[in-house]
Amino acid sequence: MRNQNPRKNQFKVYKNQDIKAFNVLVIQENGTKVWPIPRAKALQMAEEQWLDLVQVWYNPKDKICTAKIVDFGKWMYDKKKVESEKKKKQKQKWQKEIKFWYNIGDNDLDMKLKKAIEFLEDWYVVKLMVVLRWREKAYKELVREKMIYSETFLSEYWKSQWIKEEHFWFTLVLLHKKF
Repeated sequence: MRNQNPRKNQFKVYKNQDIKAFNVLVIQENGTKVWPIPRAKALQMAEEQWLDLVQVWYNPKDKICTAKIVDFGKWMYDKKKVESEKKKKQKQKWQKEIKFWYNIGDNDLDMKLKKAIEFLEDWYVVKLMVVLRWREKAYKELVREKMIYSETFLSEYWKSQWIKEEHFWFTLVLLHKKF
């Protein structure tokens, strides 16, 4: 297994000497904008205020970047705080997937359906799937019967959406009645 870097999806933040643009549109800490000035002069302005010059946006066509004069540590802290708030507001999708084959036995199917009931009691959305391989497509009717049986077995307790039949698989999505 390869090493996975947890910071892989994070973007690089250019600050001070890392900024490669020749001209910089500076936004000061109080929000006032200074017209595009040479990078050296922008760095000098940031140094005089004992702050950092942080690149916010870069236009490669004109080779002008927009940069803010801020305290870098505070800026990164605020940025992470805003991103974590966005993550908290995102609705997480709780879905469990149960797969079985066309030739599953009745007792095995009942065990899988009981497991589906446990997931539904825990407020998960359950997706039942039957995947057919090449020559198994001849058993579509058998699979349809098993899916209808599954739907009727679970319909007393839970709301099912529909049995969806695609090229090689059948799916049935089950929701809690309160959804």
